[in-house]
Amino acid sequence: MRGNAGRERARHAFVTRTLTTLCTYRSITGDRAEDWRRVASELAMLGQMAALGGIFQVAVFELEALARQTAGLEPALAGLPSGTGPQGGDLIFPWQADEDDWISVPGGPAGPFVSTAMAMPNQAGFARTVVMVSQRHRYHAGSSHTDVHIEDGMRVERLDAEVERARAREQWNEDHSAWHNR
Repeated sequence: MRGNAGRERARHAFVTRTLTTLCTYRSITGDRAEDWRRVASELAMLGQMAALGGIFQVAVFELEALARQTAGLEPALAGLPSGTGPQGGDLIFPWQADEDDWISVPGGPAGPFVSTAMAMPNQAGFARTVVMVSQRHRYHAGSSHTDVHIEDGMRVERLDAEVERARAREQWNEDHSAWHNR
């Protein structure tokens, strides 16, 4: 696990940290199902490297055994946390957003949801969530978007898409008119 600029070590630390947290009936992201999805994804990546054999293969087998043991401890889902955000929208985890949702990231941009992914874990096994938010409503050319890194457990706000699209069109028209009337 010394090669690859430490990526396998970071993945191993992430899986170990997440499984240890899951064993205590807690969650890293705030959503245990998302934690499991991330563990499965990283185990698949580690599994590809384990196919090369050696001591790395032993480490992956140990993690897979811990995952099987931890999965048996998984409690029944009690529903995901919800609430109302500062703009009056529903607070959701980024991976609960759909393509046609208009979201607002705390301290960040608002716009149509594009996608979400997990950033590469660091050496300590911490991985932030990357949320991609379209900014095409703000720019004349292209379909620009912005990537925002958020911390574990942070939620985004799902806003009324129709209201936000109308507000964005109105702002665009005002900006466009002001630019042409210079």
